[in-house]
Amino acid sequence: MPDGAPEAAATVLRTARELLRQSYYCYEFSTVAVMHSLIAVEIVLRDRIPDAGKKPLHGLIKQGAADGILTARQAEYLDVGRQIRNGVAYGRTTHAVMPPAMAVPMVTTSFAIVSELCAAVL
Repeated sequence: MPDGAPEAAATVLRTARELLRQSYYCYEFSTVAVMHSLIAVEIVLRDRIPDAGKKPLHGLIKQGAADGILTARQAEYLDVGRQIRNGVAYGRTTHAVMPPAMAVPMVTTSFAIVSELCAAVL
């Protein structure tokens, strides 16, 4: 787990990691792993962005990029992940299965972003 990550984020990342491992047996778990990894990033962004309040993830991403907390590439990645998450969560995406080979880089990137955000605080 990333050093300095809030316990809530670390717990969600552990779950994402285990879901990803299990997704080799049940592909549906890979999508859930990606969604969980985004939850961890959102937890850390709320922790890092002053006055985050109840802003939606889209607002956190925009503010994080504007404040220099996120790079443009990280913000772009997170926005794509947010769109995937929203599609599944709001029923716009009915085929929610992605192969593990597609999910692994997404989850890995979430881990990397959490690590970088937490390292910046230490």
